[in-house]
Amino acid sequence: MVVYEVECAPGDRPDLVPPPASYGWAHFHALTALLAAEEQICLEEMMDYGGVVPWSRVETCLRPIFDLSLVDDGVLPLKWVMGMQSRLHEVCAAWKGGFYAGNVERDMKGEQFAELVRLVSVVDYCVSVGRSMRVR
Repeated sequence: MVVYEVECAPGDRPDLVPPPASYGWAHFHALTALLAAEEQICLEEMMDYGGVVPWSRVETCLRPIFDLSLVDDGVLPLKWVMGMQSRLHEVCAAWKGGFYAGNVERDMKGEQFAELVRLVSVVDYCVSVGRSMRVR
């Protein structure tokens, strides 16, 4: 399971912090496959996905979603979170309109869109309060 959540500080009001975006491995794989298609990345060629191409050769602001080596001791620094924000909003708008770069079954589109919306809410909150993201 992969979980994205706001790195909370003492005194934070839990009712104001968005719930974590959590994914079982099958759903995480489906989400990353769709996001990779949006970025025109062939995951099978990439390191940690069965290939040999290092992530340092790929130009995408969504790299932290695919390359978990950027997560330091369970924390994704704010600069990476900020870098993903606008692109995730673009993808979210496309998916809301039914435009997916990758192949997805019709009944899975709504589910993957909902999962992306949860991730975007965590990213947006992190950026708005200036906090890193915890990934576990």
